[in-house]
Amino acid sequence: MPRNLFPDDLVRVQVRVIHAYTALSQHPRGGSTPLRRTLICELRNLYTHPYWSRPGTSYADLVELRCRARE
Repeated sequence: MPRNLFPDDLVRVQVRVIHAYTALSQHPRGGSTPLRRTLICELRNLYTHPYWSRPGTSYADLVELRCRARE
């Protein structure tokens, strides 16, 4: 059972981050600026989510979120 109950919107943001990384890694060289901008935007949304301002959050929570999003 997961240690944390992540908000659904935070999980969706992490899923979009994973998709953005995947799309960028599969894109041929050149013309990837829109993909990089999307990734930066999604990372900003991920790291500024109000969940992370809760006391007691740690890097382990981020790792657990990534695992949950990959499921």
